[in-house]
Amino acid sequence: MARDESPAQTWADLPEGLVGDFDTAELLCGMTVYCADLLGADAAAVLLADAHDELHVVAAAGDTARLPDPAGPQDGRSPCADCYRSGAALTDIALSDPHTAARWPRFTALARGRGYVTAHAVPMSLRSRTVGVLALFSTTSAPLGERDTAFVRSLADLLAVAVIQQRSLERSHVERAQLQHALSSRVVIEQAKGMLAERWATSVDEAFEIFRSYARSHRRRLPDLAREVVEGTLDSGLVKEYFLNRR
Repeated sequence: MARDESPAQTWADLPEGLVGDFDTAELLCGMTVYCADLLGADAAAVLLADAHDELHVVAAAGDTARLPDPAGPQDGRSPCADCYRSGAALTDIALSDPHTAARWPRFTALARGRGYVTAHAVPMSLRSRTVGVLALFSTTSAPLGERDTAFVRSLADLLAVAVIQQRSLERSHVERAQLQHALSSRVVIEQAKGMLAERWATSVDEAFEIFRSYARSHRRRLPDLAREVVEGTLDSGLVKEYFLNRR
C-alpha cells in the first residue's frame, strides 16, 4: 500500500463532520471508504463492540461482496477479536502463512477463499478505552509500511474519538429525558396530593400516605395514578374508601 499525499494534505481532505453533532453511521461509512481508497486496500470495515464486548460490522468499503466477516466465526477467533481484546494493532498479517492459519483457522480459510492475501486490524482507542477495530484486506502481499501504519492508527483513534463523543451526547440526551420525566412525575404527584388533601379535608401528608398505600396494593405506579387523579379519570373516593375499609 502507498500514500503519496503529505500528512497535512491528508488531514485537510478528511470528510467533514468529525466534530459537533453528526450522524455516526454516515461518518463511519465515509471514513471507511476514505481509508480504503487512500491506502489502496481492496476492502475495509469498521467494527464496534456492543455491551457484551462482541464486535459487529457497522461500515464497510471496497469489494464488500468478498469481504469475510471481520468479527470472525462463531468461535470468536479472528485478528479483529484479538486486536480488540488486547488493544494492540495486528498489521501485515500474511493469510498464507501456516502460523496465521494455526492461530485463526476458520477466519484465515474464509479470507483466503475470497482471494485476500493480507489483513490488518487496528484498534479504535482513546487512552486505555478501545471501542472497536478498523480492518483492512488486500489481495496483494505488499506491506503496510511504517508510515502508513502510523497513519492508519491515527485514523482509527480519530474514529474512536468520534464514536465516544457521539455516545456521550446520546447518553446526555437520555439522562436529560429521564430527569425531565422524573421532574414531571414529581410535579403531578404533588398536584395529586394537594387535590386529595382538599377533597378529603385532611393533611397533605396523610393524603399522600393513603394514596401511596392504594398504589402499592394495586401494583400501580404512583405517577400514573397521580396523573389519573389530576386528569379526573380516577375516582378518588374509591381510594379513600379502600383505605378506610382496611383499617
